[in-house]
Order: sequence, then structure tokens, then C-alpha cells
Amino acid sequence: MSLRTELSALRTAFSFFTRVPVKAPDFRPAEAVTYLPLVGLFLGGVNLLLWRLLSPRFRPDLTAFLILLTQYFLANYFHFDGMLDTLDALFAGGPRERRLRILKSPEIGALGLLFGVLFLLGEWLALKEALAASLFVVVLVKPLFGRLGLLAGMVLGTPAKKEGLGVLFFSPGAKRRALPVFLLLFFLLFWFFPGESLGVLVFLWGLCLYFRRVFGGLTGDLLGALNEMAEFLFLWMVIL
Repeated sequence: MSLRTELSALRTAFSFFTRVPVKAPDFRPAEAVTYLPLVGLFLGGVNLLLWRLLSPRFRPDLTAFLILLTQYFLANYFHFDGMLDTLDALFAGGPRERRLRILKSPEIGALGLLFGVLFLLGEWLALKEALAASLFVVVLVKPLFGRLGLLAGMVLGTPAKKEGLGVLFFSPGAKRRALPVFLLLFFLLFWFFPGESLGVLVFLWGLCLYFRRVFGGLTGDLLGALNEMAEFLFLWMVIL
């Protein structure tokens, strides 16, 4: 790959997976998966900077809230929306085709909204407890676990549909790119958080198998759910 291609892929990663105002004139989603760890590291760096600025002035509960608010504004809102759609589809029941239609629908059902609120509350509680225990490194690492979830879905999953934006991340080229990056990121996280990394990996593997059974594979919304749940599980494993 040429340097120009790699720069386009890097721009695509930030323009597609974050709100950072980076223009990607040449949209390269398959190549962009290589740079998902950099997206996570960027978000973690922003979180760490916020912690340094806010922790001397505010209590851990408010600091945790503002860190989560910023990360969701910059990137995670996109994945959170996918998780809400996933919850709606799972609770709906019925045949696979009906669940896939619900995944595609922009509307959010009552159960999806309820569990989404509980999810955010649980995430805030876990982050608050981590900061109160001076485990500030979690704000840096948390987004990396989320991007590990995205990469795990791309490596372990297969597309549930033949159309849609999510299909681009399951192409052979994307999988070839995602596999070494996924392994590198996993072993890096395992070096510092061995128990949490193994726990999250087993959870992601099981979730991919479950999504394959229920939906016939993965979609963009299901990838977003993997991102959110990986971050959530990491936080709770750290404080328990």
C-alpha cells in the first residue's frame, strides 16, 4: 500500500468512527480498520487529559460524568445507537428477518431505551468507582477495549446481510487488515490487564456466536454493540 492510501485510510478511520473534523476524500473503510487502535488511543488521551484537568477540582462522580459525556460526544454515541437497536431487535422476538428489520429501523423502542439508560448508569457508576480508587489509567484504556470489540467482530464475525455499510468491514481485505491489528491490540492489553483482557475476549467470542445464531451474522449495529459492551465489561471487571 502507498503512503497516500494509508493516509486516506487513517483519515477514514477518524472521519467515520469519530466526530473529529477530518475529511477523507478517498473513503477506504477496509483499510481504515488498521487504525482503530489509534482512534481508541486518541479517545483515551482525551479522557486522560480531562481527568488531569477535572480531578483536582471536582469529585469522582462529576469527573466520571464529564469524561463519559465527552467520549460519547466524540465517538461512542454512534456505537451506543447500534447497541440500542440491538437490544430492541433481541427483545422483539420473532423470525430472523423481523429482527434484522428492527435493527435497520431508526426508531428506538421502550425496552431499548430503558436498558440503554440502565447501561449508561452502570457505566458511570463503574467509572466513578474506578476514579475514586485512583485507577485513573482506566480512562486511557477503556476506549481501546471498545475498539478491540469492533476488531473482534470483524475478525470473528460474518455479515448478516449482503447490503449496508457494515458489510464493508467484513470484506476479505478488511479481515486481512483487522486480524493482525486485533492480535496486537489484544496482547498489548493483556500485558497490562491479563484477567480483564481474557474475560472480555471470551465474552466477545460468545457474543459473536450468539449474534450469528440470532441474526445470521453481524451488522454495523451489532459491531457497535460489541464496542459498547466491551468497554462496559472492562470497567466492571476492574472494580470488582
